[in-house]
Amino acid sequence: MRTLVIGGGKVGSYLARKLAKDGYLVSVIEMDHDLAMKVVGETGVIVFEGDGTDVELLKRADVHRSDWVFAVTGKDDVNLVASQLAQTLGAQNVLARLNNPANAPTFEALGLNTVAVTDLMVDVIEHDVKVHGLESNTLLVHGKLSVSEFEVGATFEPTMVRDIPLPKASLVVAVESGTDVVVPNGHTTIHPGDRLVVASSVATSGDLQDLFRVGEAK
Repeated sequence: MRTLVIGGGKVGSYLARKLAKDGYLVSVIEMDHDLAMKVVGETGVIVFEGDGTDVELLKRADVHRSDWVFAVTGKDDVNLVASQLAQTLGAQNVLARLNNPANAPTFEALGLNTVAVTDLMVDVIEHDVKVHGLESNTLLVHGKLSVSEFEVGATFEPTMVRDIPLPKASLVVAVESGTDVVVPNGHTTIHPGDRLVVASSVATSGDLQDLFRVGEAK
């Protein structure tokens, strides 16, 4: 399967490395020279240095042959335009990173699928790309699912995920510890200062922040 990642920052480089490891044919577009070289060094995939909204560059990157295009830069305007162009030029599926939830109506009006919490995309790729059936409305259950991103408080005792009394219907989706972002399993240990992405019912989202001592000082 062919995938094109637009944006070679933390999220883009992680996706490129993960997808390449899983056997997908991956290309990346990144404007910043240093980031582009870093992606090449870390992933070994093909990197096009340039603007992900440049039509000619998208064509050179074979966007029309891509099964998936992921627009994951830190700028919503770039992700919006890149996603639109990818669709117009023939990409089979497009997913955009949404940095500011206030911009969601614009993406929705144009029929563009988004993931509003960036690290959640790691879990999306891991579980859903292979079935070619990704829809953000399904993931978010039409507003019934709350996806929260927060930093674990300083008073939280390091604990493995399997031993944390999570509220019913809650799931730790991603853990960012230092420069590492992982999809956790039961043996992953959560530490103070880690950033978590947690999916839960709207009713229990507040309980999660209490559980992880969010905002508490030593």
